[in-house]
Amino acid sequence: MAGKKRVRFRGTKHTSKRLESDILERSRSLAENPGLLRPMCAGNCRKCAFDKTFKTIDAISRIRSADALVKEASKGGDDIAKAYAGTVSLQAAGSVPMLATAKLGGETVSFAIRGQVGNDKLIGCQHYDDPKIRLLLYNQFVKKNKLHLYSFEGGLVCSDAPNMPEDYLYETFWETPYEFRDDGLDCGHDSPAALVIRVKSLDQRIRICSDCAREVSSLQFIISQMCAVDPLDDIEVWVEHKYHESGGDGRDMLPKDSLQKYARGELNDRSVLSLVTRDRLVDLKKSGRATYIVGSSNYGSDLKSFMASLSGTEHEKAALELFLSDNNESLVLKSPRASEALCMLWSQSWKDIISRYTSDENLASLGDMSRTNPAQALAEARYRFIMSDVVSSLPVFKRPGPVTRLADVLAKAAKVGGAEMVRREVSSINPRDSAGRIMSAAFIRATDPEGHPPWKPSKDEDEYSAFIMPFVEKVIEAEPGRYADAMNTLLTASGSGESV
Repeated sequence: MAGKKRVRFRGTKHTSKRLESDILERSRSLAENPGLLRPMCAGNCRKCAFDKTFKTIDAISRIRSADALVKEASKGGDDIAKAYAGTVSLQAAGSVPMLATAKLGGETVSFAIRGQVGNDKLIGCQHYDDPKIRLLLYNQFVKKNKLHLYSFEGGLVCSDAPNMPEDYLYETFWETPYEFRDDGLDCGHDSPAALVIRVKSLDQRIRICSDCAREVSSLQFIISQMCAVDPLDDIEVWVEHKYHESGGDGRDMLPKDSLQKYARGELNDRSVLSLVTRDRLVDLKKSGRATYIVGSSNYGSDLKSFMASLSGTEHEKAALELFLSDNNESLVLKSPRASEALCMLWSQSWKDIISRYTSDENLASLGDMSRTNPAQALAEARYRFIMSDVVSSLPVFKRPGPVTRLADVLAKAAKVGGAEMVRREVSSINPRDSAGRIMSAAFIRATDPEGHPPWKPSKDEDEYSAFIMPFVEKVIEAEPGRYADAMNTLLTASGSGESV
């Protein structure tokens, strides 16, 4: 128990039969066996601090008069012995005439006032079979004698030094909302960060990953059923994480002031993890060195291995790698996707990413793409970049007719981006006249043998597009010097009456 429990008293009331029966039964048990109150020894004391108290209790247990027992509960300075005398006086009297109630940790606890001893001691003694409430009987005594007392279903264990029973640790931790593996106190998940609570005397660790962590203080549960001057002297808490530079150990001990807040419940498992990882992420950003982290894998500054771990489109991966090769950016990704990395960088660095992936001139031709999806923006930028390169090598037709203009646009799209780019241009143009639909369908089929236009062509359109498809292929394949001739042949075959 981290400190003295706060007890709020509610006065007295007449005793119900059930409550009277319960208290009398516990009173009889203590009268018959006062050793129920004595902690088991797990220390190396030269002389047990409880010897004197239980010698007094042994003498009290021989008294049969209720009045004499109440008198014993009103004299002397040993509160544990006085609480015992007051409690067993109830069974000697055979009744519990009046009960008082106290609010203890949100629970209403009933007890009988007897003699002149602290109510907390009476409550602890009269509820000696409750692992938490009975600590009230021993709290001051344990701290005065600098002992460690552990209270759990399996018993009450005392030691002169930290010596936590394993059963105590498991019992208190299993009161938390966590349900871990049967073979340990570890959630078993490989994650970017995890909270570790170590009990030094047991050399036992509780490990809770960042995905499992909840808004509860596991440390508060662990110390909730013990008494000691400093219940934290047997506890170490740290966060193990991947948010460190190459060569770092990724282990941050929780400082004393934070440890105390965690014990009081002012910090919880989740906030402790956030507190440490947030600071480490800031440190990574300020370090001036590149560190790449994906999930629970830390690649240090190894850009090649980092990129090999990522999935994504050709545009995404190529643009990201080019940008990172020139910039010492630290990236912490939840999943191995290049798109996630680009989204993290995009608002601040989209211009540099596009410029590095294409050219400064191409960047200048684009509008504001800071709010555009990175994958779409990169595909558009790359298309324009390659298109400008392709267009610059091909002849420019003066005053082209509508069929010529359409065929020229689609031929250049096919040269730049194949079937995908042709479909994109067809969807953008959305030809309405029959000549435009025939030409568009022919380009779709020429770049994708299984392709179909986004509309249902008529029988004549279908046959005519199949007829001119070989001429379309010649235009797509034509070198710059043969491009105009191939285009004229296509225009003649299409029956458009146009030429270049």
